[in-house]
Amino acid sequence: MKLIFNKEENNDITVKIQQGTIPVEFTYTEMIKQLLENNTIDDTDFGNLSEEETKNLEDMLNKISDIFDEEELTEEEDLEAQQEPILPVEEPTTEDDDYNDDLPF
Repeated sequence: MKLIFNKEENNDITVKIQQGTIPVEFTYTEMIKQLLENNTIDDTDFGNLSEEETKNLEDMLNKISDIFDEEELTEEEDLEAQQEPILPVEEPTTEDDDYNDDLPF
C-alpha cells in the first residue's frame, strides 16, 4: 500500500492512497481493504511534511500494521486449532455402572 501525504498552504495535511498505479482520495475502507490483502505500508511519500510530522506518521503507520499482524496471527492460530482432530472422550466407569448392568431395566 502506498500513501501520499501533502501539506497544504493552510497547514492542512492531505493524504491519497494508491489504487494500482492511480492515487485516489484516502478512505479508511480502502486502507483496511489493502491492509487485509497485503499488510505492507511501503513506499510512503511524505511530500513536504516536517521531520517531526513524518516521524509521527511513521509511528502511527507502524502501529496500524502491527494490529493487522496480530490479527493475522490470531486467524492462523484459529485455523490451526480447527485442523486439530477432536478425539472422543471416554467417561470413566464407576461401581454404580457395574451394579446397574445387572438390573433388568
